[in-house]
Amino acid sequence: ATIHNGGENSVLEDWLWDNFGICLLFLPARSPELNPIEQVWKLLVQKMKKVPLNVMREAGADASAQAASVILSSMTHCDVAGCYKHCNYL
Repeated sequence: ATIHNGGENSVLEDWLWDNFGICLLFLPARSPELNPIEQVWKLLVQKMKKVPLNVMREAGADASAQAASVILSSMTHCDVAGCYKHCNYL
């Protein structure tokens, strides 16, 4: 599909740049090291692994979702900037 490779998106690209200063970058397929969201998921998993299993069991069926929500909500702008920096965007 053209949305995935930028083939027919020049109008959208121009609008984003002209109105918000946003430049679209199309990433190569299967390149998680270039995708900042992959770094966010990595941080989430690292922090989830630090939550004791007995705490998760006591919290009930949706404990993972609750823990993930708390962890993601506690991420700072610096954390997110670090994800972009890791991918060499900053």
